[in-house]
Order: sequence, then C-alpha cells, then structure tokens
Amino acid sequence: MDLNLRLVRYFVTVAEEMHFGRAAARLFIAQPSLSAQIRRLEQELGATLLSRSTRKVELTPAGERFLQAAKRLLAAAQEAVDAAVGDEPLRIATIVDGLDTVPLILRMLRRRHPSPEIVHGIAGMVSQIAEVRAGRLDLAVGLYTEHHAELDFEIIRLDPVGLVLREDDPLAAHAEIPVNRLGKCRWVFGNIDHTPDWVGFVLAFLAEAGVRPRPPVSGQTPLSSMLEQVLERNAVAAWPESCPPPGPGLVVRPLVDPSPVFPWSMVWRRDRMSDRIRAFQAAARVTAAESGWLADPVPPL
Repeated sequence: MDLNLRLVRYFVTVAEEMHFGRAAARLFIAQPSLSAQIRRLEQELGATLLSRSTRKVELTPAGERFLQAAKRLLAAAQEAVDAAVGDEPLRIATIVDGLDTVPLILRMLRRRHPSPEIVHGIAGMVSQIAEVRAGRLDLAVGLYTEHHAELDFEIIRLDPVGLVLREDDPLAAHAEIPVNRLGKCRWVFGNIDHTPDWVGFVLAFLAEAGVRPRPPVSGQTPLSSMLEQVLERNAVAAWPESCPPPGPGLVVRPLVDPSPVFPWSMVWRRDRMSDRIRAFQAAARVTAAESGWLADPVPPL
C-alpha cells in the first residue's frame, strides 16, 4: 500500500488537536474537506482511526497505534526532504529592526558555520508564528504565549526591561524607578497592530502595579520613531536591554516593583526539524550562555 503523506499529516494534526475545526484551521483547509480526507485514509487502511461524536473526537486503539507510526513516517519524510534540499536557506524574522537578540545569535551562527545562507526579515511575533505554522518560516523568535500543539519552543533570553525617558525628566534623577510612580506619565508603546504581544506585555506589568495608561490605537514601529516621540512629547517608553542605547537627551533607568523581564523564545514546528534549525538552536544556546541571558533569577512576567 502506498500511503498518501498528505492524508497522514492531516490525521496527525487532528490527533494533536482532537478537534476537527482547530485542525482544519491549522491546515488552512475547510473542515468538511478535512473530514472527508480522514475518512478516505481510514478506507485505504481498512481501519477506523477516530471515534467521532457531537461533543468530542477520540483515538480508537487502531488510531493510537497508527499515530506513533505516522509521526515516525512524517519525520523520516522530512529528513529525506532536508537531505535533498540541504542548501535551502534558514528562514527567520526579527520582531523590530534594531533589537540585538537575533543579530547576536546570527553572528554566533556564522562563526560556527561560516557560509550559511539566511533569509532574515522583519515581522511581529503573531505573523512569525503564523508563518512557522504554514511552513514559510523555519523559526520564530520573540514572546510566545499562545501555545500550539504542533510547535515546540525554548526560552533563550530573559531580557530586563527598563524605562527610557528624557534626561531632564524628574524621574531620571532616580537610580531605579518603581512602576507605581508612572501613573501620570505619557506613554509611547509602538505599533499595536505589528507587536500586540509587546504592547500586551507592557500593559500587563503596568497593571500589576496599578498603572493603567490608555492603550495605544496606533503608533510608529521603528525604535527611532518611538524615541523621537519620547523626546518631543516628554513621554516614556518601556526599553528592553536588547534595544540599542537611546542617544542624546535620553536615559534608561531600571524598573522595580515589579522588575519586568521579557522572555524571548525560539519556536519551531516539531515535524519540520532540520540541520539548519538545529544549527540556529545551538548558536542561540551558546550565545545565551556566553552573554548571561538566562542568569537573571527574576521570573519572566
């Protein structure tokens, strides 16, 4: 029997989600079509793999046995593809141009592998995750909060977040700034459409201290534009250690009570592991160890 790998992948996705609607969304196909394809696979195998009811989907004993073999089959197929297209580039993205997490990892990667081909774009984490799930990116790097069954992740950096403000702001005279003293500040957040995860992170640690600024409607994504707004409007902005120095007229002060830490994760599809992804992962771990990225004892918020 010649198994159709596409049907096998459909089955594994349904088995991971235990829900036809969610599986169809992951696979970017209509739910009725997915149901028909699973029935086709069962007919080809001569076995019922899934028990369906109006309330839930469950694996049958045959489905449980087939699932383990199906995962091994898909992994072997991906390994064969990687062997055939070994010169494919590593496809990754950076949340915002100017943050140093991904560039530092890529510098380490090039030291360890002198001639890697890399396609490196700019995309918010929500877009990155969607592209990884669709197979158009190899890795996403950023804040990962909404977990998906087909993705694996690893935290690679705990990034202390300070406050950038004008050097003539009275708050700048303090060595550390309690977050609950920021209630009357004018805030610059960046672009909520591009980086809703970052904006949500900032609003969450402010809310923990009882500070509830008006959420942004829109804003400029480039870090340089955020800094211009801080200068021109006498505003403030959250500023991770991964950001570059802010430049003349501005200073960065640590935040306390709480001391926010932004957790960077690398995220990849479990069924699309490759040598180029493993090389990036190894470079990320070495960079984290040499730079002390995971030495901060404060848990991420």
